[in-house]
Amino acid sequence: MEMMVTLLAQARQMMLQRQAKAVAKAIRAMDPSQRKATADQTLAEIQAAAVLPQPHWHGCSEPMMYRPWSPVAGTAARRCNDRSIQLRLRSTALWLAVVYHETRQTPHAGLQGVHRQVLGLLRELRESSKSTPAAEAAWFKAAA
Repeated sequence: MEMMVTLLAQARQMMLQRQAKAVAKAIRAMDPSQRKATADQTLAEIQAAAVLPQPHWHGCSEPMMYRPWSPVAGTAARRCNDRSIQLRLRSTALWLAVVYHETRQTPHAGLQGVHRQVLGLLRELRESSKSTPAAEAAWFKAAA
């Protein structure tokens, strides 16, 4: 039985790593305002999922009683390359939130690596969305 769980964890790891590449590519294609919007939305998604009894099932409408993970991550990863900017941003935020909670306390080393990738993407979003003090001062001058 333990071998079967390990095999499932490795298959999920490969799937999530492939999806993480697509999400990273989508993040790097965003402009700074889109990255800021995605960072804000990701934080909101993570917080909304945290209050659920099963946070890694956030965004799933069907009952997931006996499944180890939800199909939300796969759907969100596919939508990261959509033509609609809003759908792209929402899908990126949803994928990051769901996979963050799914891999957060996993005992499997491969899935811990995926969690580190998610944390790296979150850090990249947060750091790239920060405004410089000079840019903020220029914005306030223009607004006044």
